Amino acid sequence: MGKIPVNFTGVRVTALLELYLRWLDSRDRHPILGDEWAQQAITLLDFDFDQFKPLGLGRFAVGVRSRMMDDWVRAFLGRTPGAVVLDIGCGFDSRVRRVDPGDGHHWYDVDFPDIVEIAGRLYSPRPGHTAVGASVTEPGWLDSIPRDRPAIVVADGLLNFLPEHDVRRILTQIVEHFPSGEVCFNITSPVVRKQREKRPVALFTKFGIAEQWFPDDPRDVEGFHRRLRLAEVGSPGDASLLSRSPLHYRLLVALIGLVPAWRNAGWILRYRF
Repeated sequence: MGKIPVNFTGVRVTALLELYLRWLDSRDRHPILGDEWAQQAITLLDFDFDQFKPLGLGRFAVGVRSRMMDDWVRAFLGRTPGAVVLDIGCGFDSRVRRVDPGDGHHWYDVDFPDIVEIAGRLYSPRPGHTAVGASVTEPGWLDSIPRDRPAIVVADGLLNFLPEHDVRRILTQIVEHFPSGEVCFNITSPVVRKQREKRPVALFTKFGIAEQWFPDDPRDVEGFHRRLRLAEVGSPGDASLLSRSPLHYRLLVALIGLVPAWRNAGWILRYRF
């Protein structure tokens, strides 16, 4: 079978970057996430992944946040019979395979139609899984998702690239669509925005990728809807998950933690509603 050609620009490129970083993690001697499906996807795509090499250290942060979100999803499904999972901006992630939800749960992956079409060629179909080709910033993207079941919603590597008014609207739609549930996502703080202004990421400039939302505090999100309540705050520098990462990276994380301005540069967040 021939390779699948990919010619993305803009935010769609982040789906390829995240896949590449999960693949790098899977090749480490002691992977954090251990995504065994990343190699398969990388092999099938006709794309120059070598251009992502300068961002290779990002595999540790991606490994930590994806592992943390996987664990949150497993825990939620374990205590919530009949729940659904909604992975928005899923890209080429194999999370449904890593979590492997049991009978009674249904998983929905949501992303742009062209990404969903390619993902469907990378991975074989599985029971209890539905891919939805839609932009979460357009009306009606939730129409095909059941609204009478509790849900856990994952937005891994998505919300940073949307303006705040879109994030507010998306979270409001989610909270008002489901009777109860949780929302998990990662985000970076304004200190990162200041750094980006001084030293733009060359790859982001090349492909026209723009980070747009940088909240001051995780509790700011509680103001988006009266039902949203912050439940847990994780860190990309989580010591337990990084315990088997290379010494040089652990030292780098420790040094960053000594600088007050950078100590809370990013969060991995879980909210209840």
